[in-house]
Amino acid sequence: MLKKLILTVITIAIFFAVSMPAVYELFKPGYFTAHDGEGHVIRLEEFDRSLNDGHFPVRMSKNLMYGYGYYFFNFNYPLVYWSSEVFHKLGLDFQDSVKAISVATTVASGLFVYLWLRKHFGNLAGFTAAVFYIYAPYRFLNTYVRGSFAEQLAFAFIPLLFMSVERGYVITGGLAYALLILSHNIMAFIFTILLGLFFFFQFFFKKNYKVLINTFLIGIIGISTTAFFWIPALLEKKFVRLDQTIGQDYPDHFIYPLQLIYSKWGFGASVAGPDDGLSFQIGIFHLIAVALAILIFLKKRLKTPPEIPFYLLVFLISIFFMLPISKPLWDYVPLFSFTQFPWRYLSWSIFAASILAGVVVFVLGKVIKNKTLTVLLTLAISISLIASSHTYWQPNERIHITPLGDKPIQGSTTWAHEQFPIWFEPMPTETPSEWVETYPKANVNITSWKTTRHEYSIIAEEETLVVENTAYYPGWKLFINDDISTINYEHPDYPGRIVYTLQPGNHTIITIFTETPLRKTANIISLFSLAIVTWILLKRI
Repeated sequence: MLKKLILTVITIAIFFAVSMPAVYELFKPGYFTAHDGEGHVIRLEEFDRSLNDGHFPVRMSKNLMYGYGYYFFNFNYPLVYWSSEVFHKLGLDFQDSVKAISVATTVASGLFVYLWLRKHFGNLAGFTAAVFYIYAPYRFLNTYVRGSFAEQLAFAFIPLLFMSVERGYVITGGLAYALLILSHNIMAFIFTILLGLFFFFQFFFKKNYKVLINTFLIGIIGISTTAFFWIPALLEKKFVRLDQTIGQDYPDHFIYPLQLIYSKWGFGASVAGPDDGLSFQIGIFHLIAVALAILIFLKKRLKTPPEIPFYLLVFLISIFFMLPISKPLWDYVPLFSFTQFPWRYLSWSIFAASILAGVVVFVLGKVIKNKTLTVLLTLAISISLIASSHTYWQPNERIHITPLGDKPIQGSTTWAHEQFPIWFEPMPTETPSEWVETYPKANVNITSWKTTRHEYSIIAEEETLVVENTAYYPGWKLFINDDISTINYEHPDYPGRIVYTLQPGNHTIITIFTETPLRKTANIISLFSLAIVTWILLKRI
């Protein structure tokens, strides 16, 4: 037992050391500019505030969108904020907490690839695949250019999920799938497609017949334990602007073939056409690994592992999905358009290329038949890949993000304000002068204004129209003198706000954001599923 523990610690330490060049810049003081990088820090601060206000599970921010409230957390990757919150509670500031998650993700992603592949192809192959997985240009694009830390987090759970499906680790796989879903909605969607292909590969080509029940149970655990998140996210998107915004993006973000081979590294935007301001290259070493895998596949005298044709197919499918020729697929296949950017299938490309790199090392080791030479070759490849990546782990510009405090925040931190309710038209462009407006003017005294509970009193001398400047969303309830009342969120003059009428007199008002029957049901499903999984785990101890 002690020997196993020591070996585990040594393995983790090795992968921490291997990952250091990729994450070294994250240990430096301060933060850096990235497309969504600052947004993550701002949202983490709001997530923390919502938790401190007793809002659980967190679905909204009270300060975003000029203080009207924003329902970002109801629709987007909560795990990156839950994970960052742990580091924040341990004493890190918000920006360092976000960076800490990226460091942990990088180490874990390589470690899980290694643990998966070493069983079939040996330590050297597993190590090589892990290095390729960590040092793919797209991974650096996510960290230092896009600042997509949630998408980076998903990369940690993908190899763990596939390993679990293959080996029949049902509970581990179910939890890995759940963590993938909570890490990044879109990554979970596109890798669920790949998981389906992987199932057919295991069942029909590797004759792994147990994979049928294993995949089913893993899927059930993952889907049921995360019901509290994905059910509202899917069924309530009609209440926000997702369909009119990011669901329409994909036609401008297809990739042209040469961009996959080489495109200049930059920190700009993805635009229509081939002149993007950022790079979508797969990576020269990754392309070489794919080319060698093709040669091995074509070399009839070599015994080709079945993983080579399968991951070559995955690689080619990923290329197809990214090219303009696949547009009809994006136009007509349900939910496909919500991948938003076709180039997100680079995640498939680097996943497949990394595994192929490991398998190629395995085959070359069989050909060379000299362990020392194979080790030296593996180290040479890995060191060369790491050294050639130094351009990609440099941030654009260093900055320091000061906490914003409990006050209204301009905008939503998302480019299209896609999680803002549809009833609020036109969308706000400034902070309201008062949180509670009355017509005619009445005496208003606000006693508490937390994320999901607002308390105030109003003295009305005549019939009064009250406009609480909170963006209405299903779940808000209005209590006037402890009696539940109706919210007129479709008032023609103040659409999308909490609007109601008071009769003359003194009134105590409470507005509370509650869980709807749909969200309550989803919460119960998650709690029940998590209880069963916990019970099974305790039974095994």
